[in-house]
Amino acid sequence: MLTDQTVLIVESEFLIALDIQRCLETFGAAHTVFARNTAEVMDAIDRWPSFGFALVEVHHRHDDDTASLLRGLAKAGVKLVLLTADTTLRRGHSEFPAAPVVMKPFLEEDLASALKQALTS
Repeated sequence: MLTDQTVLIVESEFLIALDIQRCLETFGAAHTVFARNTAEVMDAIDRWPSFGFALVEVHHRHDDDTASLLRGLAKAGVKLVLLTADTTLRRGHSEFPAAPVVMKPFLEEDLASALKQALTS
């Protein structure tokens, strides 16, 4: 599903990011790039066009820094998947209705389903 793609993982918890990376590798991702927060992703803005997907942790609906990051990634043509533990985002983010949401903690099947959904949107 992700054959030869580079995937950005924006996740503050390193062990969760490693688990996501493991899943992505089973789905065929060629490379993963880690960032712990929005600032680290902004430092790599020149690499954005190389990302096929970005899995971005969203803490709450009104997180302006994350929303700005998501707008920039979407503008660069990166497919988005949102990761969250915030149950108010379970049905999606109003500003990014096409971005599937994966609730944490997640099963590998949940992540696969969200990636497939992002591929078709």
